[in-house]
Amino acid sequence: MTLWTRLYDKLTGREATFQSVLAPDSPFVAIGDIHGRLDLLEPLLAKIQQNAPDLPLIFLGDYVDRGPDSAGVLARLKSLEETSKQQVVSLLGNHDVMMLSFLDTPEQEGPRWLRYGGEQTLESFGLSTANQSMTTLRDQLLENIDPALLEWLRARPVVWQSGNVIASHAGGNPNRPIEPHRGHSLLWGHADIHTTPRTDGLWMVHGHFAGDEAYVKDGRICIDTRAHSSGVLTAAIISQEGIEFLST
Repeated sequence: MTLWTRLYDKLTGREATFQSVLAPDSPFVAIGDIHGRLDLLEPLLAKIQQNAPDLPLIFLGDYVDRGPDSAGVLARLKSLEETSKQQVVSLLGNHDVMMLSFLDTPEQEGPRWLRYGGEQTLESFGLSTANQSMTTLRDQLLENIDPALLEWLRARPVVWQSGNVIASHAGGNPNRPIEPHRGHSLLWGHADIHTTPRTDGLWMVHGHFAGDEAYVKDGRICIDTRAHSSGVLTAAIISQEGIEFLST
């Protein structure tokens, strides 16, 4: 939707409204951006177990950067997927992509990654960025990370769906169909998500757009509550009966 289209809709009273009923196939739990806060993940998992045992757990990406224990979060999620009796899906986030891009092209992608929290991730793997080239840091990280963990991270999906509810990291472009490949707006967001409801009846549960609290608006369920700095990690129990938020 262009700026002129939005302006025309406002002037003529034709702004779109979201009217679709929330209808997942079955209840599930979505968990927002963790950002290295293993200390918050564990109590939230315990709270979920008390309130919604055995439901599928859908993690919305951004497991690394900014917080103190990205390495621990990645290992915990991989182990949870492999050992849990319930369904566990860990989706890819843009910070996870930045880490993978650093490993692939360190001199090109490293400086930006470090600016957005990569330094804390490297420290969680026992590395210091002092007086090190990007390529040296990449080589050291490859020595310190379990190859199986890295393979697991590279294989993370971008979207997951239950009924008319789509889970992704950043919610996608509301003007386009959901595409299951690693589309840019599913990982990095789109400005229109804040102003334009979807017209295909799909609900979106996502993180990425951090706020002081979780919220529901125009068919979107946003649960990024700045865990790395606020100390609040949020989950949403989503069912045909409604949405219940749980937080640390």
